[in-house]
Amino acid sequence: MSTRKTDDRKSKGSRPVYNARAKQTPDGEFMTTIGAAWPFNEGDGLVVKLNFLPLDGQFILVPPKERED
Repeated sequence: MSTRKTDDRKSKGSRPVYNARAKQTPDGEFMTTIGAAWPFNEGDGLVVKLNFLPLDGQFILVPPKERED
């Protein structure tokens, strides 16, 4: 059972808590954003949406950078 309150969770349409990133080429050092992740509404976990699949099947989840408005 989760100890977090449901009102602490992000609502639909909110900014993701993580960005999914993968290397652009297998040997490259540059990464590109391929998706995002949000808290799961019904308990612990994340909902991950990938717009692209990495060729090697590996990606990382990193917090998004803060925007300066």
